[in-house]
Amino acid sequence: MSDLLLEMRGICKSFPGVRALDEVYFNVLRNEIVGLVGENGAGKTTLMRILCGIHRPDQGEIVLEGKKVSFKNPRDAREHGISMVFQEQSILPNLTVAENLFLGYEGFFSQRGIFSKRKILAKAKEILEEFGLTFDPDVPVHRLSFAERQMLEIARNIWSAQASSVRTPILILDEPTTFLEEKEIELFFAKLKEIRERASIVYISHRLSEVVSLCDRIYVLKDGKNAGVFDRAEASEELLRSRMVGRKFEGEYYLTDMQGRPRDEVLLEVRNCTKRGKFYNVSFQVAKGEVVSICGAVGSGKEEVCQMLFGLLKPDEGDILVEGRKVIINSPEEAVALGIGFIPEDRRSEGLVLNLPVVENVTLPILEGLRKGAFVDSQKQMEIAEKMIHRLNIKTPSPRTPCANLSGGNQQKVVLSKWLVSRVKVLVMLHPTRGIDVGAKQEIYRLIRDLSKQGIGMIILGDSFEEDIGLAHKILVMKDGRVQAVLDATESKPTPADVLQYVV
Repeated sequence: MSDLLLEMRGICKSFPGVRALDEVYFNVLRNEIVGLVGENGAGKTTLMRILCGIHRPDQGEIVLEGKKVSFKNPRDAREHGISMVFQEQSILPNLTVAENLFLGYEGFFSQRGIFSKRKILAKAKEILEEFGLTFDPDVPVHRLSFAERQMLEIARNIWSAQASSVRTPILILDEPTTFLEEKEIELFFAKLKEIRERASIVYISHRLSEVVSLCDRIYVLKDGKNAGVFDRAEASEELLRSRMVGRKFEGEYYLTDMQGRPRDEVLLEVRNCTKRGKFYNVSFQVAKGEVVSICGAVGSGKEEVCQMLFGLLKPDEGDILVEGRKVIINSPEEAVALGIGFIPEDRRSEGLVLNLPVVENVTLPILEGLRKGAFVDSQKQMEIAEKMIHRLNIKTPSPRTPCANLSGGNQQKVVLSKWLVSRVKVLVMLHPTRGIDVGAKQEIYRLIRDLSKQGIGMIILGDSFEEDIGLAHKILVMKDGRVQAVLDATESKPTPADVLQYVV
């Protein structure tokens, strides 16, 4: 039996005004984990959507188990054993685990039109046990954690392939660890290595450290073309980054050479703030142009401190001062009025109105100021949006393009632009680079450096200790709701180990 399971040969695909894929080659071996990386817009999603039957290629061919295939739709691809687990997940929360597992396959459990709940629960329990999953098959899916729902979807896809008599299914995972915590990621990787014994996996991620450690081979796409394929032994994060962006990064990755010193003027001060059950006696200052990172494990209280500053959570004790004046922040509206902006973790659902165009998203916070009577001054609105598009290098076909059509990095720039037009003094950013590629990350880092030079104070929850350390002037380390240490990162940078000793 050949080890070659799938070949995609010379795949081309164009959309209006865009050549998304140009003669792309991609193959999958039997029982391997193959990585697929590239900047946003490199063509990864389009290639996988073709493989899943969502799009049809303009040119090229797909060969599965030595036979040419052409998928009419996603169900056709699933019947051939190819399925994709999307970052947003595609299970129905109001149905039970068993009902989700066998959605579309209910006929397997009915006789003469009579559905057997006993049979479906027994089979569901058997499948869950095969995957080492311990939750009740009769529980509604909305009660499961994100990680449990993800494993349920993987189990469903592999079972449906086996139900179609597929020997080696191909499972495509799109940014599967974005919403997982560190311990969940370790367990998830262990499960993937078990699943590899019965399936092949295509692993798409912007987290290059994961890709390098997990994948047997790694494909790199750039601008819709192949930019290299590497075995695990030769792959490194630096090699993948350079191939993804088509150049070596200039300067240090976090642009520490651009880091200036904060000014003496204090913009924000938190004094002995406590929210019982969340955090206790938290105190710190943010100076003009200063970047303060807050590090800590989940449950350390760091998220709740940030929510307090934007009026999403009210402290039981303590004071907040803005430019030396005591304030009470009861709502986001009051925070904005005080010059405090907030970039949420989930930019798509909380930071943007995706169906609105770029111009309307950029000017949303200042819409009242753009009104002329009952109408918005559309000319002024467009001028402001175009200025921000140019200033932040937002890649969009037009200011009237819906934000849903932009890449993750450009969506994040639109979120940033909203607060810049609002003339914020302090910007609270939760995971500002989560889910965006390495090239876009460095653009966000550059923007953070520029905002610092302009005197904007920033509080950041980074995606890694390295990011927190690289960007910050000062690092607060929290554990169990309390500040354990305040580390200087202006004169010299601490190491991740220096931070970690206070976290665990």
